[in-house]
Amino acid sequence: MASQWNYVQNGQSLGPVPEEHLKAMLASGALKWDDLVWRDGMSGWLAAKQIPELAALPAVMAPAPIALNRPEPVAASPYAAPRAETYSAHPSGVSPSIVELLRQTKPWVRLLAVLGFIGIGLMLLGSFAMLALGSTLGKGLPIGFGFGMMLAYMLMAGIQLPAVLFLNRYASRIASLVNSNSPSDLEEALAAQKSFWRYIGILTLILLCLYALIIVVVIIAGVAGFAGKMG
Repeated sequence: MASQWNYVQNGQSLGPVPEEHLKAMLASGALKWDDLVWRDGMSGWLAAKQIPELAALPAVMAPAPIALNRPEPVAASPYAAPRAETYSAHPSGVSPSIVELLRQTKPWVRLLAVLGFIGIGLMLLGSFAMLALGSTLGKGLPIGFGFGMMLAYMLMAGIQLPAVLFLNRYASRIASLVNSNSPSDLEEALAAQKSFWRYIGILTLILLCLYALIIVVVIIAGVAGFAGKMG
């Protein structure tokens, strides 16, 4: 029995159709090679050009339109208004275009998370380096310089850690979604993304308030110093 394929056009999942019909659509241009397709046995949606068995098949003439596998309508009043029906090519109900966009996003999210972990590691190493420097050159530096710099570096690492963890969780949930096409994995991925942006928003607000406070203190100190000189 020929494989039955589902495909995506204009954001809608359509099918299933026989493999010969799908190939004819690709050959005629009715279906683009970048459009997503799926059949039983595949772990997720892929662009048609990524399927060797489709790309290798010779072009065939498009067969006559065939009826999709739809349930027989229940007898109803002939005067009832027609109802719009929706069909999903995958039982998960997650749009394949959404899954594909998130799949393309995952490598960049994972890269930022890895770079964040590396940055935290370097900050922790720097904190111990500052402590060692303060101990070695203690005579030429203010008292507690090395310890203070160590605490500053550890504080910066601690501030960065939650954002990196949220990014790493986001990438992991996307990977789960690509493998399962489950709405629950989509919700968890979006929840991790929300947590990341909420943390970044709060952190940005705090930093802006600190900058504003520093500017106000500097201005007051400058005015006080100028007034002292004039007096």
